[in-house]
Amino acid sequence: MKTLAYGNVSSINNNPIEKKPFFHFAPGTMALTVGSWGCNASCLFCQNFDISKQKPAPELTRFVSPEQFVKIAQNRESRGVSISFSEAATLMLEWNLEVFRLAKKRGLYNTIVTNGYMTTEALDLMIDAGLDAANVDLKGCEPQVRRICGIALQPVLDNTTHMIERGVHVELTTLVVPGLSDDLQCLETLARWILESAGSKTPWHLNRYYPAYRYTEPETPLALLKHARDVVKKMGLQFVYIGNVGNKGLEDTVCPNCGTLCYERLRLSSKNVATTADGKCGKCGYDLEIRFG
Repeated sequence: MKTLAYGNVSSINNNPIEKKPFFHFAPGTMALTVGSWGCNASCLFCQNFDISKQKPAPELTRFVSPEQFVKIAQNRESRGVSISFSEAATLMLEWNLEVFRLAKKRGLYNTIVTNGYMTTEALDLMIDAGLDAANVDLKGCEPQVRRICGIALQPVLDNTTHMIERGVHVELTTLVVPGLSDDLQCLETLARWILESAGSKTPWHLNRYYPAYRYTEPETPLALLKHARDVVKKMGLQFVYIGNVGNKGLEDTVCPNCGTLCYERLRLSSKNVATTADGKCGKCGYDLEIRFG
């Protein structure tokens, strides 16, 4: 077998870590972010379809070695790296392992944004190479996930708990898509799983969908996102954020214990209002589990 994706880069950008999104890991820092071509899922609503629906081809090739990539991160004063965009965490596995080892040696953190659909063996290779944090896409519930995205949900759930058990910082994202994940019963099912298997403090990002690729349904209503957030917070989840909207207050971290605004975010800007250096509420000392690196 021969990989066509090794170092085959579709894009490189120095992004705020909040864009991934990570809200409880290294807030306020920049991560050099890279993607490749193609994907191991076939989501009909893909928001990155311009790169995920492209197969690696000679005319698209832009090779960047692991050494070059880490040097770019250092030159741009990034605090870490992020394997993101299309499912580069899986497609560029061999390249990622080299990047992670080099980045660790040079004091950088390693993150992935992933659909979580990979073997546990592949995941362990990345963890052993220095994976620090992962944002995992919980696409919805079965059978819709298999029908609309072409992947199974259970391996994603298993890999998520495995990462947590191995000490990787995990945040979850669900793009609330019509016909896939906009059903409140499904979101409640996912919330129960998070509570039981990931923990009540696991950040969950409920993101607004916009029409893309083969999906023409209108964007997710804000009222639905707010209602879903309120419901799952009443179930016990402590940090639920609404993304892809840009309205003030939807992405702030508020202390669940005393109600203090601890971290303020709007679009890609963030401000530490009342969070201590060890990730606790500056007023009451409640552990927000925010890792500053």
